[in-house]
Amino acid sequence: MSGQELDRLKADASGNTGLSEALAEAVPAFAGTEDAVKFLESRGFHVSAHELADVAANGKALGVEEGGYGALLRFFARH
Repeated sequence: MSGQELDRLKADASGNTGLSEALAEAVPAFAGTEDAVKFLESRGFHVSAHELADVAANGKALGVEEGGYGALLRFFARH
């Protein structure tokens, strides 16, 4: 994933956006990281589980204020 793609994902899935809300609602139902990747692919984001795990491991955007994006990264930090 390029830096631009990560920035786009963060912008679209943070705060008070439709994607943020949908992602925050979907995360608890993910059985694994591939479910998350498939969810994002269905919405036009082409990222790998490895790339998202790297971002989560770096501790970026793990705060509650980050909406669905933060929920996604917390999920990857746990898996």
